Amino acid sequence: MENNVKSYRKPYVRPVKANWWTDRGFYIAYMIREATAVLAVVVALELLVLSCLSAESVTAFLKNPLVIIVNILSLASVMYHTITWFNLMPKAVRMFATKKPTDTKLIPAKLIVTAEWIGAAIAFAVIVLACTCLV
Repeated sequence: MENNVKSYRKPYVRPVKANWWTDRGFYIAYMIREATAVLAVVVALELLVLSCLSAESVTAFLKNPLVIIVNILSLASVMYHTITWFNLMPKAVRMFATKKPTDTKLIPAKLIVTAEWIGAAIAFAVIVLACTCLV
């Protein structure tokens, strides 16, 4: 269905500053959380490079101080992203039956505990696989 009504009125376009996100703390946290994706891309590219190298080259590459610093920064940024996302999620999710916001303290705790258990299970699986490959 097409709108055939002509309007000679100019639409109002509100001016937006380039640093609009510096006005509120919530926006700053949002922009920092979104910027953590840059370091995630760096780690993905690092894994792509590592897949093309031999075992000796991988060890030498991972011992490089710059790579260690980038990996530590990437880990910190991913942890920041995860914690802020877990804290933000209950505010965005609503219960389907009651249409009321969920308990904002209960869900992040459950998600963090679940993430810890999943991380421990993955670490255990990696250790077991590494031990079986070395034998």
